[in-house]
Amino acid sequence: MKLKLLILLLISGYSFSQVKKPDSLQLFFDSAKFSITDAHKTQLQSFFKDIKLDEVLQIRIKGYTDFIGNHVYNNKLSKKRAKATYIFVTNNYQFKAIAQQGLGELDEEIAEATIEGGNSKHRKVDLILSYEKPKEVSVSLTRKQRYLLQLPKLSIGEKLRIQHTNFHISTPNITNASKEDLEGIIKILKAYPKLKVLIEGHVCCGDKEEYESKIINPDNLALSTERAKNIYNTLIKKGIKANRLSYKGYGFTRPLDFPENTIAIQRENRRIELKVLRK
Repeated sequence: MKLKLLILLLISGYSFSQVKKPDSLQLFFDSAKFSITDAHKTQLQSFFKDIKLDEVLQIRIKGYTDFIGNHVYNNKLSKKRAKATYIFVTNNYQFKAIAQQGLGELDEEIAEATIEGGNSKHRKVDLILSYEKPKEVSVSLTRKQRYLLQLPKLSIGEKLRIQHTNFHISTPNITNASKEDLEGIIKILKAYPKLKVLIEGHVCCGDKEEYESKIINPDNLALSTERAKNIYNTLIKKGIKANRLSYKGYGFTRPLDFPENTIAIQRENRRIELKVLRK
């Protein structure tokens, strides 16, 4: 009898230790809204009530929008949603580390695969809690390449803009100065063999109609796709397996800033981004 009781206690203790800690929460917003409502506050208070804050190593707050409105507006709106949530959380709770990020429009292919209910479910903030330090792999990078260490730390669906990759005007050919970035990407992908990415190409200097309608100009689509494909082919030639890579061009439908009244803004919009698909 005592032996049975001991076994039951051990099983109960094991089961209790295996209870999954709360690690995520979603807050949904009305169209074009970003303020934290009373309903949001109640939801947050209920979520944090039973969490031991000192066990949480980091909390990440990520804001999103749907596809209503232009890309620049949605980027700003997603940041406002993340910031409003960040302010409420930091004013009421103390965490070891907390980060906020606005990620703009939630990509349709990911949303449709994981969320039901249409665009109303894209207008949200995700709170993600981490209880353990992620495993880090030693990668030898130059100072210019070190920002690429962010890539394996991203969640699925998040993107990293390649900072130093430039192309010759109106061509898919990268400049010599861009090759150091590509060498760094290759090192990261080889060090993290489970990492799978989508290479996204964007161009600058499009017109207002393409930007607002999100109907891609065929020439801009072709150029942005060829630039992404060029990066894709280069990575494969350097030993990265094709089944870990894909590419897509977006023309001028997703500029980071508009209107493009400075050379700096044009350079920022003319970019390559890597989106994490698997890790």
